[in-house]
Amino acid sequence: MKRYDFIIAGGGMAGLSLAYYLSRSSLSDRSILILDKEVKSRNDRTWCYWETEEGPFEPIVFRKWNTVELYGPEFGGPLDIGQYQYKMLRGSDFYAFTKEHLAKFSHIEFRQATINRVKDTPQGGFVIADDQPYMADYVFDSTHALKLNEPQNHNLWQHFKGWVIQTEKPCFDQNRPRMMDFRVEQEGDCRFLYVLPFDERTALVEYTIFNDKLLTDEQYEKPLRTYIDRYLDTGGYTIKETEFGIIPMSDEPVNERPGEHIVRIGTAGGYTKASTGYTFQRTQRYLREIVRNLAADGTPDRRQPRLRKFFKGYLDSVLLNVLQNRRHPADDIFTRLYRLNPPSRIFRFLDEDTTFAEDLKIMSTVPLGAFTVGALDVVRKRIAG
Repeated sequence: MKRYDFIIAGGGMAGLSLAYYLSRSSLSDRSILILDKEVKSRNDRTWCYWETEEGPFEPIVFRKWNTVELYGPEFGGPLDIGQYQYKMLRGSDFYAFTKEHLAKFSHIEFRQATINRVKDTPQGGFVIADDQPYMADYVFDSTHALKLNEPQNHNLWQHFKGWVIQTEKPCFDQNRPRMMDFRVEQEGDCRFLYVLPFDERTALVEYTIFNDKLLTDEQYEKPLRTYIDRYLDTGGYTIKETEFGIIPMSDEPVNERPGEHIVRIGTAGGYTKASTGYTFQRTQRYLREIVRNLAADGTPDRRQPRLRKFFKGYLDSVLLNVLQNRRHPADDIFTRLYRLNPPSRIFRFLDEDTTFAEDLKIMSTVPLGAFTVGALDVVRKRIAG
């Protein structure tokens, strides 16, 4: 049985990012095995995020913007995002870039295999994939599935379907993506479109829903068609690509270190922000911290102030409670947040970089009645759980 320094179980965004950061650190000589059942090459997803500076994947950022638009109840138009840039990264570009980089290292191996088991042992992290055993000092696991059914937790899905369309008429402003457009039937949920323009005639138009029930293809596609016909003067269009995805929005407690030699990363490690589904930037930040700690003292633990972690998690739970129980229209909640706060403050809040005083300012702009009931219900559920 071959032993490695590190095994990365799951070669998606989190696994490939971790390998990339390891290869660019003082640990670049360590042996790494990356296991995944798929060969990642398709443009299976798009990540959007914001940064104030150039990030590690700047060479492959597909588009970036200095302004975004938001449309909601009694508000619509551009937002001043200050020093931030809103960036779009396509999955196929990310996979190609990281794999090309990692291929330069002879001690980094890729194997296409289905992971059957990940286990901690006194000798190290143990993985069985396609009935073959592997061992490592540390196994970084992004394949562990959350339960997402415990009644004491809040469990929603962010699910979406989008089309890359090419239009007959030039109808997109290349400098203004629509980050959230709530001008669709809400049906008691949080439902919005976003439009990411590639050029004047090409854009990704995506329909996104926060709730606990997936839809049929037609239920996703009908609002897409209606929105395009109503708000985009296309002159007719052709669908060039289709994108579909599901992201858990859950405050289920996650054990990042289930064993001495096992570390969970990505969604499996709780990297997805529960209240919004944002994952990409949090994953990059957390993985860079893991690599820094590994390089410094050989320990992959992230150092998280407990009180700060508890408070940020509590705020996530309150918003999930309000959304799950439909205590207030979601389109009004999100519109208020961006209308009554500088968007840069909201971006910092979502990145969990705000101070306690800034958190209080943000919370003062939400519907206080609904959020007070939600906050009390979260406390009740945690006591009962």
